[in-house]
Amino acid sequence: MTATIPAVGVDAFIAGLGRCGVEAAREGGVVTFSVEAVTRSGRKVVRTGVAAAELQAWPGVPPHWVHLPVGIQLTRTNADATETLPGWTRHSRDIQNWGNATEPAQAWLAHVRSVLQEAL
Repeated sequence: MTATIPAVGVDAFIAGLGRCGVEAAREGGVVTFSVEAVTRSGRKVVRTGVAAAELQAWPGVPPHWVHLPVGIQLTRTNADATETLPGWTRHSRDIQNWGNATEPAQAWLAHVRSVLQEAL
């Protein structure tokens, strides 16, 4: 018997990250995963996240907020600590040209890496 691959929502996001070789986990209301990115202080592996509530229409609609531990600071940001994990901040970021990626999770990973290029 073959397992059904979810097409939308949180499980589809997690499955997509898995296809990209990225392990994700639900922590409270946030899906967390690690990405390797080049920041202003060099190459780092950064734990990041997305609110599960923002993934209800995934992949038709991308999330807006990038969740990061408070130790990761961005040079310019609209941020707050609501609807995220304790000790984390969510940063407002729009993703451009959504919908043209063969694997939407890969597009989200690229988006997060581009946001982290600003990180201190």
